[in-house]
Amino acid sequence: MYKLHFINGRSLIIDLHLNGKTVVIIGAGNEALKRIKLLENEKCQIIVIGEKPHSEITKLSRTKKLMLKKTKLDSSLSLKKYSPFLVIASTTDNLLNQKIVQTARKMKILAYASDSPESSDISYLSLINIKKTIRVGISTGGASPIMAKKIKSKTEKYLKKNISNQDVQLIKIQKFARTESKKHISTQVERKKFLYTLMNDKRVKELLKDRKYKLIQTIIKKMVKDW
Repeated sequence: MYKLHFINGRSLIIDLHLNGKTVVIIGAGNEALKRIKLLENEKCQIIVIGEKPHSEITKLSRTKKLMLKKTKLDSSLSLKKYSPFLVIASTTDNLLNQKIVQTARKMKILAYASDSPESSDISYLSLINIKKTIRVGISTGGASPIMAKKIKSKTEKYLKKNISNQDVQLIKIQKFARTESKKHISTQVERKKFLYTLMNDKRVKELLKDRKYKLIQTIIKKMVKDW
């Protein structure tokens, strides 16, 4: 989850889907490694460009988890040949990072500078991941990453205590129901009505308590056909 910035100074918190996209990280030190770890589960192609890579980045390249290009860094790097969706400038040279961001923007590519989130197209949020299903982002608008982490710590304990396994399973059931409803219900308005009806269905609630998920799927298939 990221915060996407707009030119007029406003921003919008979004869940940026990187699946199948190419992300170029320029710089191969500690800061680059932090960004790689945040991208590891995004199913995107990661290309790291740096002259003296961190040992862990080298290991990741050997296991084919990323592509490593050992080359000298400068603002004239040809990004065009990589066709990236996102460029992350994470060198130790602040001026170079800014030049990379400017180059990417001219090419209409999203860009992020590790040392200057406020001048980037996106900024990272402090993420809470609950049972690999729910993600909650905490942002201070770049004002204080330290406070964002502190608030995350407080909020995470509360959410993990109050979001049940049943809530998580209901999300998965709703996802299944959405897919099935698109096969048989033609309008979005009617599909929405169907999903709300399902949410309040007493049979489904009882079966959910008993963890009879396959039976719930069978009921959904019948309900959607009869809708």
